[in-house]
Amino acid sequence: MPGKIDATVDVILAKNGDPAAFIWDRFEHTVIGQPQAIFTRHPWWETSAIPTLIDTELWRLDASRAGAEQHRYDLRRDADGSWVLAVDWG
Repeated sequence: MPGKIDATVDVILAKNGDPAAFIWDRFEHTVIGQPQAIFTRHPWWETSAIPTLIDTELWRLDASRAGAEQHRYDLRRDADGSWVLAVDWG
């Protein structure tokens, strides 16, 4: 069952710009395999504010902490460039 996390994390990027690892709760989680970039459009027209970004950048990836069992996660890059661990899919 997926768990919503919404915690700010530090992300280490590969040379091609894909996430290679992230630091969550003091532990490094290494990305396994190829992460998948997903862009979602939120209904900005339903608010009165002018958006800074129209699409939300989301990365679905599998990662493991120090060789432990791998989990699937969603990482989100916010408009200010910060990274958020959005979901732990288990």
